[in-house]
Amino acid sequence: MSGHKQIITLGQLGNIYSSNGDFTTRAAILQSFYRVSINEECGIGNKRILKGRKKDGKPIFESLKQEYGHLVSGGKTRNINFFFDETFEYAKYRIKTKIPEETINSNRLFNNLLSSMPMAFNLFHPLILIKEKYPDSITKMVKNVFPELPVDKVDNILIEYIPIPVGSYIMDGSAMDAAILFKDILGKEYIISIETKYTDQLGQNKAKDNSLKLDIAKSLGMFTTMGLDLISKGCTQIYRNFLLTEKYRFVHRLADSFSIILAPRDHPTTDKEIDSLVGNLIPDFKYKLRKYALEDFIESLKPHCPEEFKKWLNWFYNRYLDFNKTENLYKEFINQ
Repeated sequence: MSGHKQIITLGQLGNIYSSNGDFTTRAAILQSFYRVSINEECGIGNKRILKGRKKDGKPIFESLKQEYGHLVSGGKTRNINFFFDETFEYAKYRIKTKIPEETINSNRLFNNLLSSMPMAFNLFHPLILIKEKYPDSITKMVKNVFPELPVDKVDNILIEYIPIPVGSYIMDGSAMDAAILFKDILGKEYIISIETKYTDQLGQNKAKDNSLKLDIAKSLGMFTTMGLDLISKGCTQIYRNFLLTEKYRFVHRLADSFSIILAPRDHPTTDKEIDSLVGNLIPDFKYKLRKYALEDFIESLKPHCPEEFKKWLNWFYNRYLDFNKTENLYKEFINQ
């Protein structure tokens, strides 16, 4: 090996997806940079072109195929999007055994470098591997991430988890991107439900059938009158996820439950949605929802991470969070 640093130019990155503002553009450039660094060609995605408007003013779009720098091809047959081959095999297993209620998408999982779905697999599946091999270490790692929670023993780590049957919960396809089940020193059981975001925003689409969700919200006794009124008019993603977590706690008779939003520190929209939900909770229950910066999460895993897994944590930071190394390419992109 020569030891020379690889020089990657803007022209090598391909078309940059940048429809959601500066942060998305930076992340798309970082993932395009990663694709070039592993010598993969651009994959093909859809680009929507505004062609006009209907008489009622609604837009008319045409979908065109286009190469994008953050996409690859062939990720279903060879490991492009994951650090560990074991994670790649786990992803294939999840697609093969997918149940109707699950929204796991094969193309996003294997060929989209920018998607938060494979990012969640890259973050939480290695924690499953550590739990299997070093059970004491995983408990210390989780305790270090969540020092305020009564973690004494990690029992399970789940990814893209939909509790079934859905009729026993909130009757829709809402999933926990990840969940950590643990016990305290007295053996009482808890759940940490985690929603991971990279560039994607917390969904603003409202559930159509809210009667069950409103009934659950009322039974919990956690929401203000304004909160219940908002839920009655339609649950956005953050409310659906919170209700799912609380219903899971109730069904499984857990001692407590916690909802976590995990996103990069500079993610542009999570604070607004979190403030909305926390503001509609009665004060005694505001502790249940928190935001954690992905950078802090990774840093807190390091002290008790087994030596053989430290390379993975460094890789994860370099791939998803080291925006400094591509800042010059970002500036060149916006100034061209």
